[in-house]
Amino acid sequence: MHDSALSTELLSSLQGTIKMQSMLLAKSEQREARMQAEFEQRMQSLQHEVGQAQQRIEAITRNASSEIARQARESIAPVAADYGRSVSETCNQLRQAGRMVWLWLGAAVGTLLLVLLVGWALLGYYRREISANKEELQRYENAVPIVKAFYGSDIELCGDRLCANVDPRGHKSGDKGQYQPVRSRPQP
Repeated sequence: MHDSALSTELLSSLQGTIKMQSMLLAKSEQREARMQAEFEQRMQSLQHEVGQAQQRIEAITRNASSEIARQARESIAPVAADYGRSVSETCNQLRQAGRMVWLWLGAAVGTLLLVLLVGWALLGYYRREISANKEELQRYENAVPIVKAFYGSDIELCGDRLCANVDPRGHKSGDKGQYQPVRSRPQP
């Protein structure tokens, strides 16, 4: 009963851990999807801004080449800086999310290994207990015929020894014929 409760508790704990890891993985995936959507949105915005910048550049090119160069630098520099910051932030967020996933995966593997190790140790312990109990049971089973023969024989305790009512007509046994059968216990 104790083993099944322990197994149920371990399974429940493992299921809880797996649910928690699944939720964290789902949150991580949602976060990654949001970051990807934000990145794509920023890229579209950047493309839109680049398109507008090109239109402004075409209008300016009609004037002078120096004016074109100045306005191009002014319009592209902030966009490029913002794009660089956005890419850098997104990369950092993705790295952090990746580290978190690996951390949770490592924790799950560690927990699984710990559960397996405890299960293996319990299995070894119970195998030894069962083996010891089998040996003791075998000793008891080997003693049953002796106890039955003793109970069926007319034997009494005489101080420190046993006294037997020997059947003188019984067949002698032993190397020198020193043993004789004991009479059956009288029925009360």
